[in-house]
Amino acid sequence: KDDSKEAGSLTATGGNNAAGIGGGFQGNGENITITGGTVIATGGFSAAGIGGGREGKGENITITGGTVNATSNDGAGIGGGLLGSGENIAITGGTVNATGTDGAGIGGGNGGVGKNITITGGTVTAAGGFGNAGIGGGNGSDGENITITGGTVTATGGEGGAGIGGGAEGGGGNNITIKGGTVTATGGGNRGNSGAGIGGGSSGSGENITINDGKVTATGGNYAAGIGGGSVGRWGGDAGSGKNITINGGTVNATGDGGAGIGGGGAA
Repeated sequence: KDDSKEAGSLTATGGNNAAGIGGGFQGNGENITITGGTVIATGGFSAAGIGGGREGKGENITITGGTVNATSNDGAGIGGGLLGSGENIAITGGTVNATGTDGAGIGGGNGGVGKNITITGGTVTAAGGFGNAGIGGGNGSDGENITITGGTVTATGGEGGAGIGGGAEGGGGNNITIKGGTVTATGGGNRGNSGAGIGGGSSGSGENITINDGKVTATGGNYAAGIGGGSVGRWGGDAGSGKNITINGGTVNATGDGGAGIGGGGAA
């Protein structure tokens, strides 16, 4: 509905198991494009704000401008619903605030993979819920093929989730590339069970991470690496490793709290 009486405003709220904008129960949210205006999208229980309904994917989602506020309930803010993946998500401009409640901010819902996520511009703030990445995988799932080339990006993981990368309990952060922009990534968690700033969630590894340019600040949760592996998970297992991490340029500040600044996580 247009509740501000100004052109280009949209408020969309999903019913039970349905996305604010996208799929219903077991339905995918596909081929969604937002070019401007003010959009407020709130998912119903177990669904994404923008993307999949419960057990549905959120894919081929593009935001080029406007102000977008997307909030989930057991799904991603933008991406998959509960158990659904978030794939092929591109943000090129605008102001985007994506909050996952038990899902990634941008990427997979709770239990869903987040992959092929590209940010080239705009101001993006993404926060994952408990066990989920800010940008990347849901609880127990990987965040992979994530590329940032510009804009201002702030990504915060929920407990056990990476800021950018994998979800808790073994979610890896793989093939993450930063080529520009200002990126602040903070892993979630304390007293162990923590995700890396950039890389793996708790018990997850960060692999094939490349920074070529930009201003990057990456802070791991308790016993996790700034860039690399997460800590030992809530249910035990091994701490995550950091493999094939390459920095070619830019300004990088990586801080681990009981884990390496750049490298592997630790155990509480």
